Amino acid sequence: MKVVITGDTGFIGRNMRTYLEKLGIEVVGYSRRRGQDLMNIDQFNDFVKNEAPDIVYHFAAEAKPGESVLKPVETIEMNIKTTLNVLEVSRKYDIPVLYLSTCEVYGDSKVPITEDFPLNPPNPYAASKTACDRTCYAYYRSYGLDVKIVRIFNPYGPYMQLNKVIPTFYRQAIHNKSITIYGDGTDTRDYTYIEDIVWGLWLAKDLPAGETINLATGKTTTTLRIAEIIKELTGSSSEIVFVEYPKKFGGIKHQVGSYEKAKKLIGWEPKVDLVGGIKRTISWLEEVYKHD
Repeated sequence: MKVVITGDTGFIGRNMRTYLEKLGIEVVGYSRRRGQDLMNIDQFNDFVKNEAPDIVYHFAAEAKPGESVLKPVETIEMNIKTTLNVLEVSRKYDIPVLYLSTCEVYGDSKVPITEDFPLNPPNPYAASKTACDRTCYAYYRSYGLDVKIVRIFNPYGPYMQLNKVIPTFYRQAIHNKSITIYGDGTDTRDYTYIEDIVWGLWLAKDLPAGETINLATGKTTTTLRIAEIIKELTGSSSEIVFVEYPKKFGGIKHQVGSYEKAKKLIGWEPKVDLVGGIKRTISWLEEVYKHD
């Protein structure tokens, strides 16, 4: 089996590539970091024609919700255009596509969130992912393209962006600086460890065409709890402080997902608990910052 991963040098893509290669799967990446341009449909067409993969995992995206508020046009145009190029080329050669969507498409919602909940994206990044999510479904309905859509909840682990909550709190903690929480610490998220995510993405290749699933833990964790865990695991003397959240960034207050549909359709459920996952993430961060 041969798999193409767009964005294979990013957080999810890098972990996915490692996971598949350990299974003996041939993986071919397509990424800006190696000079490939997914905005150029002719270039991507030639690439796919030459590689003839069995499935395309489309992960490439401008994935910075906060920055998308400052650069809405660039974010929306990039994410929608690249996804359209993937869909068009895959349709031409009749290649299945697995689209990496996100819990951001739901915005604030009652919890736990199931796949049939309304989509209320709170920022330009989330809006672009919502548009791509539903465009994938439209290609299934209109052309019969075999597309699977997976909405992941708050992934964390090795190779994650260093400006995310866990790495930020870790760095503050190891220097005994104030651990800064936006809001009052009661915001909730559903933190899902990357190892569970990539396993679920692999199983999701067998979803029926046009299907959508969440990958989540179903467990509620406050931002304050994350700070407390990291402070305890690092033995830090940091003070936890609260600051006002920039409202223009379209922050989400509560977000916890249901994984019951994934369990029913592909037999997936999360295995790594939060403290264990944060411990493993810290081990990686220790290597990242060992010369800091």
